[in-house]
Amino acid sequence: MSPRRLAHMLLAPGPAAPGRARRFVEDTCRRWRAAEVAADAALVISELVTNAVRHAGTEVRVALELRDGRLTVSVHDRGPGLPHLIPAADRDFGGRGLAIVARLAEAWGVAVADDGGKAVWCRLWPRVAVAAGAQWALWRGSLELWSASV
Repeated sequence: MSPRRLAHMLLAPGPAAPGRARRFVEDTCRRWRAAEVAADAALVISELVTNAVRHAGTEVRVALELRDGRLTVSVHDRGPGLPHLIPAADRDFGGRGLAIVARLAEAWGVAVADDGGKAVWCRLWPRVAVAAGAQWALWRGSLELWSASV
């Protein structure tokens, strides 16, 4: 069992928040030598922070926990609304963030906070390494799956 590692940061709501969160995740994963989850974590944090900024408009707290090779990412805001997956048929432009999170994560969920807000979290596990062409085929297949289901 590896030691538990924790990191967090606060972000003001605004257009720079997703990029700052992405850099924080990339830097933290590099420091923790967790390169195998860094790319997925950067994508997931970008989606979750974008949702928090767009829908809650409050300060955002990003938290990372690495334990036994699994990275748990959480984004807390003080907005009252709860996120939900939008069915693929109802997505014109946007609305794919949680579908991306659900596809990449081992598990994800929402915890309602005492302050009236919530924390959206997900747990990432390193994916099996595949050849670049196969990885694109899986990614492309995932995009087709998202547009046809959920």
